[in-house]
Amino acid sequence: MSELFFIFISAVFINNFVLVKFLGLCPFMGVSNKYESALGMGLATTFVLTLSSIVSYFIHTYLLIPLEIEYLKTLSFILVIAVTVQVTELILHKTSPLLYQVLGIFLPLITTNCAVLGVALLNIQQQNNLIESAV
Repeated sequence: MSELFFIFISAVFINNFVLVKFLGLCPFMGVSNKYESALGMGLATTFVLTLSSIVSYFIHTYLLIPLEIEYLKTLSFILVIAVTVQVTELILHKTSPLLYQVLGIFLPLITTNCAVLGVALLNIQQQNNLIESAV
């Protein structure tokens, strides 16, 4: 349990993708002029990042490795991210039409956010387990 706590603290303060590694700056800069839209974009990106990391872990562990097609991991992770963004967009459109409208073009841009793909690839590279990948 303490290991997960240290991973969380490390992710927030030491290895923060936006502030330290400068990944995902486009959406961060694009919607940060209003608190509500910045919060919505942050929550949507966090949701996509977490869910796509979990799904990518399963695809890598139970599909790519057994079939010995690990060279397809980047392509498969991009597909997972695209599907996750589309699902998030549908959920936001149904549950919060105003936030969906405020985020506008920036919501589909999560698909091309290098932080989301970077997290999925780093989780595999660092050989994180499922829980560590989700955190």
